[in-house]
Amino acid sequence: MDEMQQAHHELDRIQGIITRHEGHMVALRGWLLVIIGGLLAAYYTATIDMSALVLRIALLVITLLFLIVESRHVNLVEAVVERATAIEKGIRSSRRPEGQPVVGWYDGPRVSDACQEGANRWWPRSGMTFVLNQPFYFVVILIVILSTVWLPPKQGATPSPSPTVQPAQK
Repeated sequence: MDEMQQAHHELDRIQGIITRHEGHMVALRGWLLVIIGGLLAAYYTATIDMSALVLRIALLVITLLFLIVESRHVNLVEAVVERATAIEKGIRSSRRPEGQPVVGWYDGPRVSDACQEGANRWWPRSGMTFVLNQPFYFVVILIVILSTVWLPPKQGATPSPSPTVQPAQK
């Protein structure tokens, strides 16, 4: 396999990694929204006794944990995107006007190195993935903060008794 085929094969592997981890991120977001909705529903259910303080702490902790786990996926995606960018630049620079490719330009495959670099990052770089996801993070954080600060009170902690049916009088 020549260098150009190897580079394209590595780009295909990188695309698979990006697709897989972006799918994980979508699933994480779904779970976050389900958990937040479940906590709010549990708080307002009369049969479950939960204090407002417990709910507020749970909302903040769950959101923080979500952001930490999501940042791990964002870091990995950004690292492999950086590797894909480097390969694409190499492909462009290897082309000569006369049609003969430059030999020795490809430094790969290095998918594992890129994944390891992303896994070792602690803070996301402001690459494409992080920038595109910032509005979602902002909305989630805003909703959680507003929910914890201005949480409407429960209407009634005890369920109302169901009416009993009186037998018909003759």
